[in-house]
Amino acid sequence: MRIAIALAATLITSASAMADAVSVTSPNHARTYAYGAVTWHQFYLERTRGELAARITFSNWPFADANEPRTDQPFDFRFPGIHVDFARHAFVAIGRRGEFIPVAWFRGDPSCGWIKLAPNAKIYLLKESGRVTATLTATSYPRGGERWIELDNNYSLQNLLCALFREIGLGPDG
Repeated sequence: MRIAIALAATLITSASAMADAVSVTSPNHARTYAYGAVTWHQFYLERTRGELAARITFSNWPFADANEPRTDQPFDFRFPGIHVDFARHAFVAIGRRGEFIPVAWFRGDPSCGWIKLAPNAKIYLLKESGRVTATLTATSYPRGGERWIELDNNYSLQNLLCALFREIGLGPDG
């Protein structure tokens, strides 16, 4: 029994030592509708710094009506430290141990081509009373689940279900 426990502890330690992760919070913040929703998002190469950036459009469509028509608001979020790697056709971040972690893949020229999140990356949009913070996370291993995750600081059904699932071990990583 002791041998099995020691072996399991060694395997868990080895697996966690091999995994690397990065988290980059954009210095840009948006001020938008407190109960709005994301209607569109697109990555692009921020040319002056050579970094990954995202243009995200927020809308009041969930509560738009005849008295308050739909309004869309685009905002840009840049992610410092995530640079283009032309050889890999990827935007990469550097992990704690110096490992290159791909965050997004591109096809064609990154300044005008197609850019998509890598299977190991996710973007969290935290909305606090209309103030939006964007955080990009990536690991050295693929993760399942949603790639674009909106979180509000209120007691919405979405947030209550996320908290419940987190308690029973079913987080957004699948």
